Amino acid sequence: MPTYTVKFRTAVDYATRDFMARSPRAALKKARAFSDEREDDLIFERYDGPHRVNEIAVRNAEGREVALWQDDDLRLRLAAGDLFDALELCVDCLSELSRLDDGTPSVSALDRSRAALAKATGDTAPTTPARRLPPDPEAKNGDRAEWAAAALRHFQCITGTDYEDSLGDLLGDLMHWADRNNFDFDAALARAQGHYAAETGVGNN
Repeated sequence: MPTYTVKFRTAVDYATRDFMARSPRAALKKARAFSDEREDDLIFERYDGPHRVNEIAVRNAEGREVALWQDDDLRLRLAAGDLFDALELCVDCLSELSRLDDGTPSVSALDRSRAALAKATGDTAPTTPARRLPPDPEAKNGDRAEWAAAALRHFQCITGTDYEDSLGDLLGDLMHWADRNNFDFDAALARAQGHYAAETGVGNN
């Protein structure tokens, strides 16, 4: 069974201890249990170098605090709980807003908010990186995307579908529409892919 070296850190000092475990996650579980149950057994050492002053409080002769200064990092840490609660509320609101939006800016704001909450809670599941836009030789693809967004917005208003599902749902419904209106959906899709290739230069030499 492998041995893992675990470092327990506070704001001003740290302690080190080795744990035998089957995996890093198992070692972390053991270390957390040790910290909860036997913290007094840890031998802490101070980090090298001085620590910067992050708060200055002024009290009068009666001992009442009359002036206070805190650095940016400390103020942010003290506000973290309130910021977290506010961001959770924003995610709820943005989730509703994005159902009737084309993705800019509410969906990008929603994605960033969810990523920040995941980072704060330790839920660091891998996220899909943003796609890189293809070339735009005629400088018109932004307008084309906006025309499609208008169609998606209208589709969402009528059906109530979520933003994340809207494209797939619309395409599926267009297949039903093609069945009932004597259109060849596959041929139309191939034609659309040809237009896309011409408008982006993708596949052209």
